[in-house]
Amino acid sequence: MIGTSACRLLLLAAYLVLCGCSKPASSPPPPSEWTTAYWFWPGGFARPATADKTLETIYFHSGVVRNDTGNFAKQRWVVYSELPRELPPAHEYWLVFRFERQSVPDLQAVPLLLRRLSQIRESARQRHLNVAGVQLDIDSPTGKLPQYARFLREVARGLPSGMRLSITALLDWFRDGTAVDDVIEEVHEFVPQFYDLADQSPYGGGIAIASKVDAARWAPRFNRFRKPFRIGISTFGRARFLPRGDPSRRSAQGETWYRDLKPFDISTNPSFQLQAERNEAGELVLNYRAVRATNISYHSFDPGDALQFILSTPETVRAAAGQAKRIGGYCAGISFFRWPGVDEDLVMEPDMVLRAAAGLPPRPPGIEPAEGHCASVHCVDIYLTGTNPLAAQAEQFTIKSSTELEYFLPEQGVPVIMSGPKQLTLTLPPYCGRGRLLLGHTVTLKPATFAVARSANEEKR
Repeated sequence: MIGTSACRLLLLAAYLVLCGCSKPASSPPPPSEWTTAYWFWPGGFARPATADKTLETIYFHSGVVRNDTGNFAKQRWVVYSELPRELPPAHEYWLVFRFERQSVPDLQAVPLLLRRLSQIRESARQRHLNVAGVQLDIDSPTGKLPQYARFLREVARGLPSGMRLSITALLDWFRDGTAVDDVIEEVHEFVPQFYDLADQSPYGGGIAIASKVDAARWAPRFNRFRKPFRIGISTFGRARFLPRGDPSRRSAQGETWYRDLKPFDISTNPSFQLQAERNEAGELVLNYRAVRATNISYHSFDPGDALQFILSTPETVRAAAGQAKRIGGYCAGISFFRWPGVDEDLVMEPDMVLRAAAGLPPRPPGIEPAEGHCASVHCVDIYLTGTNPLAAQAEQFTIKSSTELEYFLPEQGVPVIMSGPKQLTLTLPPYCGRGRLLLGHTVTLKPATFAVARSANEEKR
């Protein structure tokens, strides 16, 4: 027989269930499928590169939180936001708001952030974009994680119905003794970033961008929260100026000055010697050191100066993706940083990344034509795609046209020649293969198709 107290408890429990006041589940079930996502940071290029497939998820940079006074004591907060004109195709999108200082915004910024978020969400709806949530990209110092948790709590309270909250996460947060639990409690998902944009990760072979993904180390640290998470993986490169003898010259000519240069530009200059190696993360590190004074574009190099390229490769992507899958549990997939612009050379092409992550072999080289606008003739820009970025030897390619070329103008600095009425020959220096290379501009009297093949000697090699 059930006593009076027990009956009261049962009635109270039934009432709580009926009125919807029951305690929510402590955690969702693990993700049922593995998905691939990309960060899209549209600033700095005209339009995004294309890909063969539609991705599941795109996180796109849509706003910036700033303290315009530069002084936290004065607290004049502003939030800028904009919906990019072009976005890569995806089944769902997340709005990303970035705070560009290594700190935590004040709570005064929350109403501004929520207002801008609602505005840009409405703009996205008008373009029929499926917006799943908002991601905050805030590099909170580990010691300020309690403050960050309070900030996230206020944001979560004001989010529109149906909007999920995601954050990027620094690996340092997950060491023992931090308040990371308070932070993760406030969000629907988190994305640990296994790369460092600040150029501060010293590994053998120079400075690395990527951090090595170690499933055995990170699986228990991430899965204990019992919340979905993705692994953030680097797919971009960096050019760094390394002056000889005078460190101040590096700060005066920061790495951002050299973003327009690529290994191809340096490899064709006899004033440089190349040393190639791998860092601990598996990235390709190319050190081009000047043996005599020289100029490239508007950059000047003295003897002993060096230009260092740190590049992601299909191998690094494949290894990182494999480790991410081994983490298992609540790991929902990968997010790659970042989607490149058209003709951007230091970032891997999406198709190359996705094939590497899936364990597929790279596509064979191909020709991608881009029609020009000529009145009485046919003008076509031709791009070579799918070349090998790991080729330690020069590679030679033959490009054949279906009709005679009336005229061919090679792209400046590209060692391609017209070797016959219907034929071009390209010699690609070591480590210069990337996703897409403009060879030049062709003119024909009738429409032409193009095919490419490696030379017989290169195939034997």
